[in-house]
Amino acid sequence: MDINIPKDFDSENTPECQGIEEAVKRFENIMLSRIYVQQRLGDRLKNSIRIGMVILFLLAISIFTLLLTLSIQINRVGESIVHMNQSFGGIAQNMNRIDSYMTNMESQVAYLPKIKDKTEIFDQQMGLMNHDFLVIKNEIRAMSDNISLIENKMKSMSYSISQMDDQVGLMTQDTHRMSKPAKNINKLFPF
Repeated sequence: MDINIPKDFDSENTPECQGIEEAVKRFENIMLSRIYVQQRLGDRLKNSIRIGMVILFLLAISIFTLLLTLSIQINRVGESIVHMNQSFGGIAQNMNRIDSYMTNMESQVAYLPKIKDKTEIFDQQMGLMNHDFLVIKNEIRAMSDNISLIENKMKSMSYSISQMDDQVGLMTQDTHRMSKPAKNINKLFPF
């Protein structure tokens, strides 16, 4: 760095000038380093701003996507709520039906003691009927046995009648044989 020395410069003041020159050089170095630091800080600030802008842009895109998704989901949630309301209406109707069924069941359960009494009477009558059926069955069995005895006796009578018939046939033949000589005698003595 060149410094212009004024014309009235005295060589006696040279040591003081050298100190000033050094001070100016130091000041210049400090200023240059400060400028360099400020340039670096400026570059960092620019890069930070750019990165911040990119991050803000990405954040804006993600927020937009989120809002778009939420708006679509809100429509679906609304439809789901409508379906849920319809389902709750159906559930309320079913609960009313169940309540009416329960009321009917309570009224029918009130008849159970009467039905139980009737069932006991019916069971007793069924027991008597079963006893009567057993008696009838035994009597039918006895009648069947009697009928088989009658059949056997009828067979034996039929056999006896058939033997009697055979005997009568034989007697008829014997009578015819015995009557031939009488016929012949009748022919001889016609009176």
